[in-house]
Order: sequence, then structure tokens, then C-alpha cells
Amino acid sequence: MRQYFNVAEVYTSMDRSIGNRHVDTSNVPVEDLVVGKDLDFFGHKLHVLSIDEKEIAFSFRGVAYRLNREWQVIGTPNYSIPNDYIMEHERYVFYCSSNPCGRFDWEYEHAVEVYGEMCSNTHEGNIWKNIPLARKFMHFLKDETPMRDGEMTPPYRAHLIYLVLNGQMISALEIPRLYQSYCELYRLSLDFDCSSDYEGEYYENYAKDFDRTYFKTVDRYIDALCWINDPGFSKHGISAWNHLGMLKADPIQASYEWDEAIYEVEREIQEELKDVPRGMGFCFAYWSAKTAALARRGIEWRTPGIMNPGVMFD
Repeated sequence: MRQYFNVAEVYTSMDRSIGNRHVDTSNVPVEDLVVGKDLDFFGHKLHVLSIDEKEIAFSFRGVAYRLNREWQVIGTPNYSIPNDYIMEHERYVFYCSSNPCGRFDWEYEHAVEVYGEMCSNTHEGNIWKNIPLARKFMHFLKDETPMRDGEMTPPYRAHLIYLVLNGQMISALEIPRLYQSYCELYRLSLDFDCSSDYEGEYYENYAKDFDRTYFKTVDRYIDALCWINDPGFSKHGISAWNHLGMLKADPIQASYEWDEAIYEVEREIQEELKDVPRGMGFCFAYWSAKTAALARRGIEWRTPGIMNPGVMFD
């Protein structure tokens, strides 16, 4: 199945409290991304740094990005457009997807199975097991499902993403790149809907439970998580990161190295601590094992206890 590299330009404006949001998308076949080549998207240069079967590295407007071709959707911060009368912003979102004009034979039953397993893991308190499953589920939603057919429409795709996010099946602090991907695709999906998408008995079954105002919460995460693409973590980025949760977390958790290692680290320490009682004080054993497992991979991690010295943990 042919894969395309997509760039979506998201334009927002606010004039006398009346909001407007418009999205344009441009794409090229992935095989057109040649190392060293410059491509033009919406009047801005995108420079290809590297590409392989797993990911694409490129620079855009002075910032370098690494995009996993299977599950990742990444976006830029808002860029302000000076205007004396209208508050305007533009931002860009990058992702890979299958040929929108091609035939699809997506594995609907497999997707349902993956989602069910994620629900079970969450119910059992093992959301770390959802990391590879959530990546696979994102791949179904982003790359293997058609943009619109008898079963799948943009708002229904957004609804499925809403179930994952609102069900707390993944963590914004533990796997921020994946969490950002779900938020970005959710927002884009709502931008591509139309009134007919909510008609018919099939969609009435879920539309009543689908809170479209949830996009305000998603936008808050997008605004914070888009800064993790900046390796230097600007002052604003650090502030946004620190306000993602109730407690401060080490910014190393937003690094590419953490993203690559965290699932194996969790699997390793769960095995190591399988006989340790999950009672008071367990967090200290967990943090100690996690610190050691990460250190073996060259990652120096500061525990929640270190990051929040005024908080008592048990």
C-alpha cells in the first residue's frame, strides 16, 4: 500500500469573539522524500534530513523533527500573524497515511480486539502494556482506515480517539509523543467532518455520548505537547510541560530516547518487582528499579520524589 507524507496547515482567527478554523492539507508520496532535498509546503521549506522504513527526519521553519511513519502525528507551536484587527495563528501538523484514493481492506475486527485489550489493561491498572497497543491502534486509525466509507467517518474516528484519551488508556507524561499523536489526529478529524456524518441510526448510537466540546481539553494538551519537539525546551515549553499533570515530571520523559526505551523498561521492572507487595512504600521500590533500568540504557531520570521535594509520597 502506497504511503504519503502529509502536511496540514491549521489556520485560526478570532474577530470580535467569533472564531474561525480552517485546515488545508498537502501531501507527497514518501518515495519523493530524498535526503538533502527541499520541498515547499504552504510557502515554507521542508528539508529532508534522513529517511528509512521506520521514521522520517526533517527540518521545518528552523526546527528538526523525527516522525515515526507508523503511529506518530506531530505538530508545531502556533505562529502568530500580525494583524491590528484580527488575532490570527497558523500551525502545521505532519503525519504519514495511506493513499486516500486507494482501496482499503482494513482489519476492523483486529482493531476492535486491540481496543478491547487496551480496556482490559487499563481496568487492571497496567496501562504500560497499552504502549505498543496504542501505537498499533493509532496506525489503524491513521494509516489503514479510509478517510470516509460506510463504517468510518472523521467524527467516528475522533470518537474512537476520545474513548482512548478520556478513558486514560495512555499517559501524557509517560508517552507524550504518542499522546500528542492522538490529540492531533482527534483535532484534525473534527476539522474534516460534515453535517451528514452525524446522520443515520448507526451514528446516533454514539453521537449522544460524543462530547464535541472535548476539543478544548485536547487543544490544551496540543499547546503543551507541541513544544516537546524542540530539543532545547524553551522557557514556555518547560512551563507547559510542568502544568501537564498535578506533579512535576522530569523533562527527560519527553525525549526521543525515553520514547524508544520506556515500554521495555516497564516490562523489565514489572518482572523484577512481581513478588513485591503493592502496598505503602511500593512507589520507592518502583522508582528505584525504574531509575536503574533507565540508567542501564544511558538515561538519567529524576523521580517524582526528586522533582517534587515538598510532596509526601507513600
